[in-house]
Amino acid sequence: MKTSIVILTYNQWDLTKKCFDSILKYTNMDEVEMIIIDNGSTDGTRDHLSDFPSFKVVLNEENKGFAGGCNQGLEIATGDNVLFLNNDTIVTENWLDSMISLLYSKEAVGMVGPVSNYVSGGQCIPFDYTDISGIDAFATCYCAENKGKSKRVLRLVGFCLLAKKSVLDKVGGFDERYGYGSFEDDDLCVRTVSAGYQLRIALDSFVHHHGHATFTGNQINMNHLYFENRARYKEKWGMDLTYYTYPRPEIVAIVPDDAKRILDVGCGAGATGLEIMNRNIGSEVYGIEINDFVANLAKNHYKSVESTDVETLDLPFPTEYFDVILCNDVLEHLRDPWNVVRKLATHLKPSGYIIGSIPNITHTEAILPLMLGSFPYVDAGILDRTHLRFFTPQTVHTLFPADIFESFSPTYVTIPPDATTNIFFTAVSQLAKQFGYQMDQFAEYSSIYQMIVKVKKREVEE
Repeated sequence: MKTSIVILTYNQWDLTKKCFDSILKYTNMDEVEMIIIDNGSTDGTRDHLSDFPSFKVVLNEENKGFAGGCNQGLEIATGDNVLFLNNDTIVTENWLDSMISLLYSKEAVGMVGPVSNYVSGGQCIPFDYTDISGIDAFATCYCAENKGKSKRVLRLVGFCLLAKKSVLDKVGGFDERYGYGSFEDDDLCVRTVSAGYQLRIALDSFVHHHGHATFTGNQINMNHLYFENRARYKEKWGMDLTYYTYPRPEIVAIVPDDAKRILDVGCGAGATGLEIMNRNIGSEVYGIEINDFVANLAKNHYKSVESTDVETLDLPFPTEYFDVILCNDVLEHLRDPWNVVRKLATHLKPSGYIIGSIPNITHTEAILPLMLGSFPYVDAGILDRTHLRFFTPQTVHTLFPADIFESFSPTYVTIPPDATTNIFFTAVSQLAKQFGYQMDQFAEYSSIYQMIVKVKKREVEE
């Protein structure tokens, strides 16, 4: 079995050399082919590449971007697998073997990635080294502790991405509309999952990543590129898929470890449920999602998904069936959330939990414009134009009737206002007291962005 390793270069030779050295040290070179795509370097990188005669080298006269360069490498790759690797990385012992082992652990696995010190999402892990001299020792220890372990995800980052060539032949390479880079890896992941393949993180493969070195070193505005390509991503798929494909770690953290049967209402693509399944081995997650496209993504890993409106759905589940029901950013979108909660409760076991998140309408984002006479609906956030109901820290408990639930215990996700706004809200609180209103918690409530609720269903009384 051969793996084609595709690396793009655009200046930054010092980093590229460290990457090459680590590959030569920790990779069986008889089992790989090295494909280097240079995107128009002017710092001597092209001359240095001639020192590696066994590498396939393509010299572009202009920068074709990450997607374009990677696709050039994919076209000439002859391996059974293709690995896209940033040149600002340093690989470690068993890095590739661990990923290949995971890639072929199941036929359904289509792409895998390693863990790293610098990467967004679930691949990022805590690390304790302070310079590159400590990478190997850290990686050896960490990977030994996690040998053979992996987790399934909806998103892998393209800094180090291994795929079966047969999968790429089916779903295609990177979409070149994303230019220099950003979101082309998200796009590929969506297409791969849509085709029915699994994405997995090899927890026993560590690759150090300097992070955005090419963008920074060549003075490419990463923030501008991110927002520009996010708009392209949204336009292509007709929706903001980032809203549906990211897990909610604050929700996962409060799901009981022994919860085995879970209903995820408004499940999106099932990212949160997937994280729960990674932790609660053997658990079954069911979903309800009104968006057909993302519901079909969730069907790849959930027990079943009902693609419909929870308000009109006659729930096809037995009574007292679920250990946990999730309602993450759902109830505020409903015409009658109180009735939906009662309906859901019939399918919840005694001592089971409803867990979810609800935005706070008294956060600064909403209350300050309202005090100034404005209530501007937007595409996302507290003033999302699709919100039909609004709740505060003082009223959110009304969603969960006391005759059904007990031990209501909300926690809060806070985004504090700036210092000037906070002074203003404190002054308003003091002024209100002169008119007989008690608003001692006004300033505090204005910093609460989301209310995380975990309510327990009452035991059946004998």
